[in-house]
Amino acid sequence: MGKVKGKHRLDKYYYLAKEHGYRSRAAWKLVQLESKFTFLRSAHAVLDLCAAPGGWMQAAVERVPVGSLVIGVDLDPIRPIRGAISVQEDITRPQCRAAIKRLMAENGCRAFDLVLHDGSPNVGGAWAQEATSQNALVIDSLKLATEFLAPKGTFITKVFRSQDYSAVLYCLRQLFEKVEVDKPLASRSASAEIYVLGFKYKAPAKIDPRLLDVKHLFEGGKEPPKVIDVLRGTKQKRHRDGYEDGDTTLRKVCSAADFIWSDTPLDILGSVSCITFEDTACVPIKDHALTAEEVKALCDDLRVLGKQDFKYLLKWRMQIRKALSPSQKASPATANIEHESKDDEDERMLNEMEELTYSMERKKKRAKKLLAKRRAKDKARKGTGMQVDALEDGYTDHELFSLSSIKGKKDLVVVDSAEFDDETGDVQDSEHEDNREEDQEYSSSDVDSDEERRRYDEQLEDFLDEAYERFVARKDGGTKQRKRSKQNYKDGQLFEGGE
Repeated sequence: MGKVKGKHRLDKYYYLAKEHGYRSRAAWKLVQLESKFTFLRSAHAVLDLCAAPGGWMQAAVERVPVGSLVIGVDLDPIRPIRGAISVQEDITRPQCRAAIKRLMAENGCRAFDLVLHDGSPNVGGAWAQEATSQNALVIDSLKLATEFLAPKGTFITKVFRSQDYSAVLYCLRQLFEKVEVDKPLASRSASAEIYVLGFKYKAPAKIDPRLLDVKHLFEGGKEPPKVIDVLRGTKQKRHRDGYEDGDTTLRKVCSAADFIWSDTPLDILGSVSCITFEDTACVPIKDHALTAEEVKALCDDLRVLGKQDFKYLLKWRMQIRKALSPSQKASPATANIEHESKDDEDERMLNEMEELTYSMERKKKRAKKLLAKRRAKDKARKGTGMQVDALEDGYTDHELFSLSSIKGKKDLVVVDSAEFDDETGDVQDSEHEDNREEDQEYSSSDVDSDEERRRYDEQLEDFLDEAYERFVARKDGGTKQRKRSKQNYKDGQLFEGGE
């Protein structure tokens, strides 16, 4: 790569590199990445691909542990660096792999903890070809890294933001557990370069060869173009993907007929900049009474329209579409009646199931909250030494005096006549009443007799009287003690005054 001349390139990082003895200002990119992600301190073996003139090798030697192995590979010769080994080879050829393996065997290294790549092709005037060759160089360096990188190792590479950028990210995410993207301050803002860091190499036993095939990866990794949502009120993020293939203009034109008869009108409004009426198929649309001058003015430049303008165009499209196709009013509707009815029924059943599950969950939560509150009250009473009140919530029968079963005058008459069932709320016949009386006589768990009620009332009164006496005694004792201490304090003051 030839030397680039220009005073505007001599920024502060250029002079900092000169002051610290680095061979290139790119060394500060690695220094800044290291300060943010910290990957050099634990690396005992480092492989730097496309390392000339050696700035990254110098920064790595200064920051790796003492005695670590640092190897730099490049097509151009690299002047010797103390603490590092340089190799002049092409990373795409098998001779490079053989040379690296030989150096690893000589230095007792089994695998590299860190693989660096900061290479780029010779820059010319064809930007599309240079970006593709740069990303192809990244894949070649990744191939080499998969052979020599240790498990849980780190791979750092420079990538140009282009149409193949997402494919490179996809490839790295298949091989590394964590992938970070960063642009250090030392990288010029005008440059399209960005650095991708892959941490914790998965070291798979077998790698799909198509994953590292440039042709297959870049063809299959293209994502569909993103369309701007014209009805979205918030400001959207810009797409920095550049121009489309073979298209270097920003003005895109669509005919009015295509817009009206299209099934995706929103995509057309978000992707084109103008709707024209020049086509022969657009003549009836242009001369139609619904096509006002305002519609034509809005179609001239879609980039300056707002949300309400786009709504107006969509409404015009629906009206003129109905006006131009009167015969197709009910034909599509009748064809899809059965399908829509089935879909509606399924949707209704799903909604009912969701409501049932939601109500059950609410009941469970409510019961859980009540139980938690009751337990908290009991715990607080036990902690303060208070006696449990037998009349508190949870210790009485709420259905004993419940009036929910009486809903009218007839129910009141039934209750007065003692022919009402408390449990079911139904009127009992005389035969059922006799059977119930017989069951009550022989029931061992029935406590509704007058004798049991009288005993229960006496025990409750005794319990309340005893609790009140304890409370009064405790209160009187505290009052007497306060009076005694106050009297002692007054006596002490009188004694001091007499002296």
